[in-house]
Amino acid sequence: MGNRCHGDSDDTSSRRAVLSSVGALSSVSLLGTTSGTVTGWMDDDGDGIPTRKKQSTSFQRHLESIYGPEQVDPLETGRRDLLIDVRYVGSTELFSTTKRLVIDRFRDHGIHAQWLEYPHRYDLEAVDDRYGCSVEDLLLGRRSFYSDEIESDIKDTALQLVVIPGTTIDPDRRKRIYSRWLETLGAGIDGYVNGFSAGNRAVVAERHDRFEEARLVLHELSHLALPHDSDPENTGVMGSGDEIDLLEHEWAHLRANLANVRDTTGYDFVLRPCLWREHLLE
Repeated sequence: MGNRCHGDSDDTSSRRAVLSSVGALSSVSLLGTTSGTVTGWMDDDGDGIPTRKKQSTSFQRHLESIYGPEQVDPLETGRRDLLIDVRYVGSTELFSTTKRLVIDRFRDHGIHAQWLEYPHRYDLEAVDDRYGCSVEDLLLGRRSFYSDEIESDIKDTALQLVVIPGTTIDPDRRKRIYSRWLETLGAGIDGYVNGFSAGNRAVVAERHDRFEEARLVLHELSHLALPHDSDPENTGVMGSGDEIDLLEHEWAHLRANLANVRDTTGYDFVLRPCLWREHLLE
């Protein structure tokens, strides 16, 4: 059940069609469509959380046992839910204004998001020693932090957000979010990244500035369904970022693609050109 590095303190169905078409890749799950019957389970809301789990008191109790009952609202059939599983590494923290803004933005646009902070903090040195210090080490691969530390049923029902020390918080820890991809290909900011998304999981680096932090967090969470937008008229977080919000059509696309949380393969990254083009090829 993960928890190996704790400190002492406590696109739509088309994307899934592509996944199905490359079933020869042994590590790719064949996920079917985003709603209705999907490999034996029903998702009436299209949000990736099976209907049977929404109706299950045992699953509700399971969520409460992980995050604490004070954090968990009952799931509802017929409502688009989004569970945001937040994990802190080292002494990192996010502003309360960031948490509230993210939840308010989602709920104002028809997505009942829940901000679920994992109650155990991960020791920074232990994470470094066990998993290394790159984005890949955190999010991708069979021996990654994501693979080892996230409970299997949570991987399949929630969007993971890993919060790590950033260059503006701890300059001596710059290598913590260092990526071999970025170093080799000369991308990023001096080879370091502030945030990165790979399908149903993302990493963000802690920020000093409240605006920058909220924009970064909403941006990476929105990558669950949205690519980058190069239109200078888009002032939301997927565009120029002047406003901590999405455009209406972006919200509509995000609402329609919440079931992307079902992807536990990491191949979402491969199938989103904006992610590998911007971070790997430029």
